[in-house]
Amino acid sequence: MNGAADQGARDRAWMLQAILLGGQATRAVRPNPRVGCVVVQGDQVVGAGFHAIVGGPHAEAVALAQAGALAQGATAYVTLEPCNHWGRTPPCAQALIQAGVARVVIGVRDPHAAAAGGVDTLRAAGVEVETGVLPEAAGDLADVFLTGIRHKRAFVQHKIAVTADGQVAAQDGTTRWITGPEARQLVHGMRAQADAVLIGSGTALADNPRLDCRELIAPPPQLPLRVVLDRRLQLPLGSHLAQTDTQGTLVITDDPKHDNSVHAGHLRAQGVEVLCLPPSTDWLAGVLRMLHERGLHHVLCEAGPTLGTALWRAQLVDRLDVVMAPTLLGSGTPWLQPLGIGTLSAARALRWSAVQQVGSDVWLTARPA
Repeated sequence: MNGAADQGARDRAWMLQAILLGGQATRAVRPNPRVGCVVVQGDQVVGAGFHAIVGGPHAEAVALAQAGALAQGATAYVTLEPCNHWGRTPPCAQALIQAGVARVVIGVRDPHAAAAGGVDTLRAAGVEVETGVLPEAAGDLADVFLTGIRHKRAFVQHKIAVTADGQVAAQDGTTRWITGPEARQLVHGMRAQADAVLIGSGTALADNPRLDCRELIAPPPQLPLRVVLDRRLQLPLGSHLAQTDTQGTLVITDDPKHDNSVHAGHLRAQGVEVLCLPPSTDWLAGVLRMLHERGLHHVLCEAGPTLGTALWRAQLVDRLDVVMAPTLLGSGTPWLQPLGIGTLSAARALRWSAVQQVGSDVWLTARPA
């Protein structure tokens, strides 16, 4: 292996460590991105850190504090371009310069207008900078943040539980339980990391779900908001979602007559928020923009085929999680309805980003390519 190739392999290996470190961050970091950083002197990590909570020290600051004087002449591996502005904390680009770091390797550039520019600042100070190392994995780490900056809407993670032949329900409509208890517990863990859980009225009426985190030994201090797209405002007063003592529910309709109805008044009396968003050609995108403006940056969609397909048609899904059970039905309800694609060359391209076995099920994660 020549010198350049050897250096590239080392860069990728250290960047992977920074990505894995950044993955320890929880929803407490939002609206900031998940970021990891390792500071390497020779072949030794002398500092490591991740951004843990909004308002707290950034990943670079944590790693530099740990490295101390050993940061002089070292290489810093950062998953996202170091910030270049004063926010709640000082600019990380300046911190790297002041620590004497000789080289900075970056996964992805920061599209945030105020925070970007760290690369230029570092280079102007004589620091060697390498960008675009493991950019897909580094971008996946900061996916919620990047979606919000680029598209001004909430990040959408679509989770489905299917049989091996892609069915979400049998011919008689039964859906429970397709997957095993281990997978269901992981789904509750995913809910704990989401700001909101989204379903349509069909799922609300057919399944009467709770959309809580009851499978977890230690539920999060703040449960995700339950959001129901219910254009005809059919959510029953006796449903689990209408019980809001421990968890909030937002029901969205598009018709003022439902918003002002007696039923809406009863729902509000039980603590349910009822909101009317007028119909438009990009109604679903408008819902996601509204949620993002409310500080709900990560939406976990657990909807049925109707809403799920609508999101895919509008190209609003950022991550797909398929939990596949080792069972066959041969018929039933497929998880996705026709997208209007008539030829293979027009197929929606995805890239697999993770595959794992969970109990007897297989968990597949994909993202739009």
